[in-house]
Amino acid sequence: MSAYRALVAVVAYHLAGDRVPRWPDGGYGVPGPYLDALRRAGARTALISPGEDGEPEELLQPFDGLVLVGGGDVDPARYGAPADAEHTYGVEPDRDEMEIRFVLEADRMHLPTLCVCRGMQIMNVAFGGSLHQHLPDVPGTAEHGVPMEGTQTLHEVAPEGGTLLSATTKSGPLMCSSHHHQGVDRVGDGLRASGRSPDGLVEAIERPLPHRDTTNISEAENTWMLGVQWHPEETARSDPAQQSLFDAVATLARLRGSRASPWRSRGRGRSYALADPDPSWASSFEREAVRITAALPPDLVVRIDHVGSTSVPGLAAKPVIDIQLSLTTMVPRSAYVEPLTALGYDWTADPWDDDHEYFSRDADAQRRTQIHVCCAGSDWERRHLQFRDTLRAEPETAAAYERLKRDLAEAHPRDILAYVDGKTAFIRDVETRAAGTSQQEPGRKD
Repeated sequence: MSAYRALVAVVAYHLAGDRVPRWPDGGYGVPGPYLDALRRAGARTALISPGEDGEPEELLQPFDGLVLVGGGDVDPARYGAPADAEHTYGVEPDRDEMEIRFVLEADRMHLPTLCVCRGMQIMNVAFGGSLHQHLPDVPGTAEHGVPMEGTQTLHEVAPEGGTLLSATTKSGPLMCSSHHHQGVDRVGDGLRASGRSPDGLVEAIERPLPHRDTTNISEAENTWMLGVQWHPEETARSDPAQQSLFDAVATLARLRGSRASPWRSRGRGRSYALADPDPSWASSFEREAVRITAALPPDLVVRIDHVGSTSVPGLAAKPVIDIQLSLTTMVPRSAYVEPLTALGYDWTADPWDDDHEYFSRDADAQRRTQIHVCCAGSDWERRHLQFRDTLRAEPETAAAYERLKRDLAEAHPRDILAYVDGKTAFIRDVETRAAGTSQQEPGRKD
């Protein structure tokens, strides 16, 4: 949605004096695969080192997202437990302090945040949770790897449906690389366990908000804080499900950073403008629908519909053809991502909704076509068809919608997200009225 490249903060850890030649006093660092994964996702990266002076809000203010990486153990005193003298290692008190404060401030600031391995443990402790100090001492726990050794343990993690983890990865069970000897015991207040390994250990936690509206960009982008106990950066280059965790942070950070702000009156998103109604929009949809259905497995496509403002005769609109593609299943994602990207579409994962993914295609630096892939029978499918059909059936509602859109476009140049957000209340009101009464037109199945 924007050429703006997000800036994501990554908290570094201490390097002892013997880690880097000619650094006798040590230093700070982050393993390269974390930064590589964020850069593949289109983000810029910057390191913050423990010991920086300033309040968390001040330190995080320049950034659009936050990543906490792996490392040594969290000080057990942080969750009210005595240290396990035999097994506790690598405690960094100043890093504990900084990262706990960062997690709480990121939650307050609505900063998209990914917490990996030790980072997930910090996240859990920050919200009042506790840890198992040594997993081999927990009955029934399987092998989860050994920290500080060059070994790798691979095991499955099953995401729970309806969570940020399942929406972000859309792949079913995940194959994960682990090497940790601690894990979540009591889940922190206000957090949700969203993935477990076969032995029942909590492998993912997240910060849900009640009644989260994933179609409201302002709200959806502001509710993404996810912790994973494994190391997705180690396999992200070859495993799209693991890379999607970094893609999600980068996407949400980009949305956040492209907005207008009190110190920046104009957004940093792509330019947009409304156009008068064009009869060719319908034929453009028809041609593209043929291309799309021909590219996908025939048993995957349930229906394909022209939605959005260009599907309503007589309605001014951004000249973008919105297509809703309803499928039998959203998993595995590769079944539709690969054919659609082969047609020239750019894919942006939806890290909020199990039943939706987004694709776009530009020409001459302008957005021309958007595909909303959704699960047939889903709430996403139903709402968008109802809204379209109501505008088609009620000219006065369509006219009011056009007036609102023109006002928003004038008020928010280059801030497409503010434009989209400004329509939300109107759309929700129409959907509420239409619920249970809208007569949907049959979709195409070529």
